[in-house]
Amino acid sequence: LSYVMAVEEMSKVCGTTGVILSAHTSLCAAPIYENGTADQKAKYLPKLCSGEWLGAFGLTEPGAGTDAQGQQTFAVDEGDHWKLNGSKIFITNAGYADVFIIIAVTGFVTDKRGRKQKEISAFIVERTDPGFKVGKPEDKMGIRGSSTCELIMEDCIIPKDRLLGVKGKGFQLAMATLDGGRIGIAAQALGIAEGAIDETVAYVKERKQF
Repeated sequence: LSYVMAVEEMSKVCGTTGVILSAHTSLCAAPIYENGTADQKAKYLPKLCSGEWLGAFGLTEPGAGTDAQGQQTFAVDEGDHWKLNGSKIFITNAGYADVFIIIAVTGFVTDKRGRKQKEISAFIVERTDPGFKVGKPEDKMGIRGSSTCELIMEDCIIPKDRLLGVKGKGFQLAMATLDGGRIGIAAQALGIAEGAIDETVAYVKERKQF
């Protein structure tokens, strides 16, 4: 409740700040808190909570959003590390984020009906990891202070211990993360609406037509 109130109040005066805080908290810090190992929590949460590091969440791709089977970013287990290849688009905070939660395909499984399905997992990727790049900011119509960019992974190498949660459970992790994110989005919308009403009332009270 305190988090929702903070996002709402910030968004009343600056929608950008509300978006940055919401994406950072709901979409990056929260999944690490909920799914991370003790070592992952110890490494990332103090800096994410203090604001030293900014977080982002990479799910959406040019041809896929919450459609797990449409994901084209792959992570290959190469023994002591993972190698990621693919791209993500419309990623909030990407221009300045230090830590990214990336959803990727880690293989294929057969479902109960005998159909071949993509296995989805989640990873923690750092901005300085080799093979990881952030594309140019999107030219948006609004909330322009929030940096929204493409993420590019070309043979991006990350340590083996950056798998977040259980291998093959990345889709469930992503959906649970988005559920929390929607609360932040609602708080932003409410705050922006309240700010607009406050500005309107103030203007109406001082306006003189005749």
